[in-house]
Amino acid sequence: MLNRKILSFFLFLMLVLVSVAGAQDQDVTRYVDPFIGTEGGGHVFPGAALPFGMVKLGPDMGKNDTNSGYEVNGKINGFSHTHVSGTGGGAKYGNIMMMPFTGPVTLNDISSPGSNEMATPGYYSVDLKRYGIRAKLTVTQHAGFQQYTFPESSNAHILIDAGHFLQSGVQYGEGQELVGSEVHVLSDHEIEGYSRVRGGWNEGGPYTVYFYAIFDTPADQFATWKNDHVVNGKRDEFDSGDKTGAVFTFHTKQGQKIRVKVGISYISMAKAYHNAEAELTTWDFNTVRKQASNMWEKELEKVSIVTNNQAYKKMFYTALYHVMLMPTDKTGENPKWHSDEPYYDDYYAIWDTFRSSNPLLTLISPDRERDIVRSLIDIYKYDRYMPDSRSGDDNGRTQGGSNAEVLIADAFVKGLKGINYQTALKAMIKDAELPAGGNQRKQGRGGLHDYKTLGYVSTNYERAGTRTLEYAYDDFCLSEVAKGLGLDSLYRRYRKRADNWQHLWRPVTNEGVTGFIWPRNRDGSWQKDFTTLTAGSWPDFFYESQSWEYSLYVPQDVRGLIKKCGGKDAFINRLNTFFLKDGKTDSLIGHYYNVGNEPGFLTPALYIWAGRQDLTTDRVWAIIHKYFHDSRDGLPGNDDSGAMSSWLAFHMMGLYPLAGQDVYLVTAPHLKQTTIHLENGKTFVIKAEGLSPANRYVTSATLNGKNLSQAWFHHTDFKKGGTLILHMGAQPDGWGSENPPPSMSEE
Repeated sequence: MLNRKILSFFLFLMLVLVSVAGAQDQDVTRYVDPFIGTEGGGHVFPGAALPFGMVKLGPDMGKNDTNSGYEVNGKINGFSHTHVSGTGGGAKYGNIMMMPFTGPVTLNDISSPGSNEMATPGYYSVDLKRYGIRAKLTVTQHAGFQQYTFPESSNAHILIDAGHFLQSGVQYGEGQELVGSEVHVLSDHEIEGYSRVRGGWNEGGPYTVYFYAIFDTPADQFATWKNDHVVNGKRDEFDSGDKTGAVFTFHTKQGQKIRVKVGISYISMAKAYHNAEAELTTWDFNTVRKQASNMWEKELEKVSIVTNNQAYKKMFYTALYHVMLMPTDKTGENPKWHSDEPYYDDYYAIWDTFRSSNPLLTLISPDRERDIVRSLIDIYKYDRYMPDSRSGDDNGRTQGGSNAEVLIADAFVKGLKGINYQTALKAMIKDAELPAGGNQRKQGRGGLHDYKTLGYVSTNYERAGTRTLEYAYDDFCLSEVAKGLGLDSLYRRYRKRADNWQHLWRPVTNEGVTGFIWPRNRDGSWQKDFTTLTAGSWPDFFYESQSWEYSLYVPQDVRGLIKKCGGKDAFINRLNTFFLKDGKTDSLIGHYYNVGNEPGFLTPALYIWAGRQDLTTDRVWAIIHKYFHDSRDGLPGNDDSGAMSSWLAFHMMGLYPLAGQDVYLVTAPHLKQTTIHLENGKTFVIKAEGLSPANRYVTSATLNGKNLSQAWFHHTDFKKGGTLILHMGAQPDGWGSENPPPSMSEE
């Protein structure tokens, strides 16, 4: 009898432990800190948004001189409904702004310092200290929901600024310009209108944001305004190219809440009304907030992790969250053409995201990535070219290659279904063969004539080095799709062009390293006034980089690159010199390496091709521990639409993707266990047994019970589900030194 009681007790205890363990895997949204990356140049948007949501409702602060609208310690000017996240250069959006305030209506002076900020996925709140107002924001896909708690006042207001937009980048010619705006007060609790703006970082054409707002509390009076001229009781301000808006005035009691539903549309005011009415069916703010949180939970719980490090949990899940803020799902909101295909905007830019953000979505949200790729193909059908960047429903600008090719190849080699790859191949070939003409920064491939006839982009064109290297990889990706579709002649044609990087390889020596990508004139001569550290931007040879960095960007043929550099030992020495000032000390990492620059994303993993996976581990650990953490400045520079965050998430799992190819590299796990819940119902588990800061090296590994001696594996191993076990040790023992990852020249 006693044994039965003991047995029952232990069974009960096991059930409790299982229940607790299960509870720990739930509500992973609590680990997300939307403020990570809001300082230190991360330019991250901390406001309320859904995964890939069209409405991003948050504060616009200071002089509106930041890309996300958020400025550290800046006064809050109001809360607008459209934003991007993590971007550099000139801003975009910041449209349809609202601001609660009390006192006289002085349009040029209603900003307020904020305090007691709080942000969770789908929610943002702040106290407006100047007025004693608590602002709470949440969202649906196409609508914003605001709740303002007022003090007692006979002069409480909510401002609607239809002409507002973010203004950063003006000094570089990347600023936005108002085309026009309009408002119509429909009743004492309803208003509609629009804002039309052009420009921004992508130098795009005009886009129009329509809105419809409804208040749960009738206003005691209202006014409309144009520029700074306020007229009480006036209902309409028509578009004359000026800023317009309205002010709703209330008599409030202490603690009175006024709620506002705002539908947003890129189609019409009627569609904005529909979006508000269809998606916001309750006035209960907490209900809408919970719905938003649940949507994030559904996306984030696709990856479960085990770690005792609470900072790692925040860093990892916030990284996943950042990746899902962009691009923007505007399906059903395309003002340019009607299509039954998905429509995504705010590729800002694929140059940033193709390397790790899109491959991460392919793993955890393949249906989402499928729709993103389908939208690129649909843009090609109607707008003539796939974008490298696109925002405000307009292509532009192209920083390096035509990198939509990499996304298509990545989807193709990883077997994403539901994509018309024949049409996709036509779009890729158009990029590769037909110059866009006119503004060669907008789309397609600039300098294409030289590239096709000389095998490189000459100094007659800007960004010739960046373009040549990236076009070569884009051509490799094109050849992958052609090969898979059985088009042998196309495959061979573009495989040959994938070697074009070698035409800019000059055997000059710097710091004991020989061979660098170098500017070359159209007659074949080399440019003289150039060094390995000559960096640049739009008009220069390299875009946001220099030759030490870009000379290592040959992802299609790393083995060929190693041969060019003089063999494995010379290549390892080159990488050590690139990363470390004295070639030995990890604490000095960053000699020529720029952690925030996308062309160097793959570089820490290049040691694997030279048989030194342990040095990849050293570099990745040093990079993460020096540049990433869980505070507001926890990202090393612009997040670039989640690009930096996806780099971090992959390496914390212990992997890094070779974008456009079906290969994953084993790098430096920081999590004891990662479980990826695949959409086909299977799971892929990565276990780092014995992992600790001291035991960071992989000494052996098994994949689905079989010995894995190489430091890479194929995507098919992911799709089938299974378990990758990495045995960790304090010292490297040569694991991964044999059988390097595939390279084009070794086929």
